[in-house]
Amino acid sequence: MRRVNQPRGYGAARRGERGVVAIIVALTLAVLIGFAGIALDLGKLYIAKSELSNAADACALAAARDLTHAVSLDAPEAAGMTVGASNRVLLQSENVALSVNSNVTFSRQFAGPYQTKDQFTAADVPNIGFVRCTVSRTGIANWFMQVVNAALGQSAVAATAVASTTQSQTTCALPVAVCKPAAGSPYNVGDWIPSKVGGGQNGQMSGSFMWVAYPGAGTVPDMKAMLTGAGQCTLPTLGTQVGKPGNVQSMDGAWNTRFGIYQNPYNGPPNPSGVSDFTGYSYWPTDPALLGTIIRGKNVFPDFRDNQRANHTPYQGGLTVQGTTQSQTDYASGADRRLALVPMVDCASLTGGSQQAPILSWSCILMLHPMEKNNNGTMKGYLYLEYRGDATDPATPCATQGIPGNTTAGIGPMVPVLVQ
Repeated sequence: MRRVNQPRGYGAARRGERGVVAIIVALTLAVLIGFAGIALDLGKLYIAKSELSNAADACALAAARDLTHAVSLDAPEAAGMTVGASNRVLLQSENVALSVNSNVTFSRQFAGPYQTKDQFTAADVPNIGFVRCTVSRTGIANWFMQVVNAALGQSAVAATAVASTTQSQTTCALPVAVCKPAAGSPYNVGDWIPSKVGGGQNGQMSGSFMWVAYPGAGTVPDMKAMLTGAGQCTLPTLGTQVGKPGNVQSMDGAWNTRFGIYQNPYNGPPNPSGVSDFTGYSYWPTDPALLGTIIRGKNVFPDFRDNQRANHTPYQGGLTVQGTTQSQTDYASGADRRLALVPMVDCASLTGGSQQAPILSWSCILMLHPMEKNNNGTMKGYLYLEYRGDATDPATPCATQGIPGNTTAGIGPMVPVLVQ
């Protein structure tokens, strides 16, 4: 076997190479540790920024909720500071710090300028529309970046949020309008409002509510579709002309689906062509003495809500219904179908055949009972709605508190909303 002789310096060179590898590994580890340190420091700042953003959002929303235009700015500032300071920062290790006349500022318009409450007078309060919360945390110690550069030993983060108020969403509307009450005699919650019945010269009818056709949905099939479906959810603005002459007797079947009463051509469960109220074949107030009179102050709603609806009371009228009890499937697919919005109009302006009047406001009503007909096909007696309040009242059951609407469909109570 032939032997190869290596130069004398070969072993020493190999030993030298082993030393170079160790140096390279050490330098690489130092770089990797440096990058890891930077990542940890930046991650810490990112988390702190997210925590402060949550605090700013909470502060702005709480302050906007108390921006009522009727009380001093002390109330929204205090609300914003209280809620904002309940949030925590630096990996939840300490409370966010806010101070009076510093972190919560106000403005008439979104673009600013934003000023502290002491820079406004009492006369300015009704015009304040926006509130801004700015929170910050300075002196955040870095773990590794300060090793690289002493100037990077501490960092600061901040967050800002702007909130305002807008009107909330509401339930959808029925193709029905109620007449504005006489001056000095407003509707009270619980009043019964009778339908317009009969006819006369120039379309004059007695009663205080009537059918309406909304713009773009002016036919009887459109109105039936609203009753069997969700209703008119794209609400027209105030001042829009609405109305529908006549009693439209053919609406009875669509109207009655909201009570769980399905008449030809409408089908009941399990595949109803009109979803019922989740009361099923439901209770309605029976009082023959009320027919033909204008009623005030009956207030069926509390009993309907707390007793009859909760117990799924069977329908006690004379109309044919599909079944006598409510199935679990029907209950699960139901909704508050008998609570809805209706426009209020000035019925004194309804003249001639057009029967058009502008929308003055929106009201919440409870549909009291289904529609029945006489043998000749005309409506039997009056239909009644129960007045449940103005749509802007936070106590009305039609208001969806807390869910912002938009400039055309939001007509409910004012609710806070983030705008930045």
